[in-house]
Amino acid sequence: MIMGSALLLLSAVSCSKDENPAPPSISLSTGADYTASGAIVAVGGKLRFGITASAKDANITNFVVKKIMPDGTTKVVLDSGLNSTGFFVNETFYQNIEEEARWTFQVMDKNRQFATTAITIFKDPASTWGGIFEFPSITMGFHSNTTHGQFLVPSTGKVFFADSAEINQNLIDIITYYYVDVTPSPTFSSAGETGGGITEYYPSISLWTTKNYTKYDISVDTDPISVDVFDACHNDSLLLLSYDEVWGKRKFKWAVPGVVVPFKTSAGKLGLIRVISVENDPAGKTTFALKIQQ
Repeated sequence: MIMGSALLLLSAVSCSKDENPAPPSISLSTGADYTASGAIVAVGGKLRFGITASAKDANITNFVVKKIMPDGTTKVVLDSGLNSTGFFVNETFYQNIEEEARWTFQVMDKNRQFATTAITIFKDPASTWGGIFEFPSITMGFHSNTTHGQFLVPSTGKVFFADSAEINQNLIDIITYYYVDVTPSPTFSSAGETGGGITEYYPSISLWTTKNYTKYDISVDTDPISVDVFDACHNDSLLLLSYDEVWGKRKFKWAVPGVVVPFKTSAGKLGLIRVISVENDPAGKTTFALKIQQ
């Protein structure tokens, strides 16, 4: 009888554990290296967050960072799927034009249990728009072009061929090639592209020790930026408003004339590319205007 009671108790405990799984945990790092709650930050200023998350009864499968505005509207700035018992990551974002935002950091596990932490950041009222570098015409070749280089330093507008780019690899943020597939397309990418085949076009990149990763906002495929707006921009206001972190991808395909492409370099500089002309051939070239934060 005692044994039967023990088995019944064990069964009850087991059932209770299954019905009430423990949620994961998440916390933010503190200290001089990180942005604190209540911080007042100038537009374009860096926001540095150190995030620690730990699973309990099930692996963490999703990590989301959102900004919640005073009117209740929400903007997702990071949405990442994973399968992990826990992680620590440093993330850097940039203060936008909103007066106030509640930054929320949330993880979800396989049991759909959530954990959330949050801080509030304020815009510095003395903020002014920042300056930009403007290049009205840059020409780059695609991967089979021997006349025009394929590796760009966007802060100077200087274009290199592969041999010179390797010497200056820490400066290279934009690389062009002509994507060859069923639907080939002129493409902007970077040395940090992984799994996308850039080393098929430029094998020497696999030996680089610095592979800057530039992200391109593909949301302009459905929500385009007009050429007139691009041409009228002479500070970084449009650059800050145009780039959406959640849509930042490793390359931008179909970079055709008239398209305006927002991008962010590995150093956090925001920019815009306005495609002027394209030769649709692996040995062809593309000409574009470019604006980037100073």
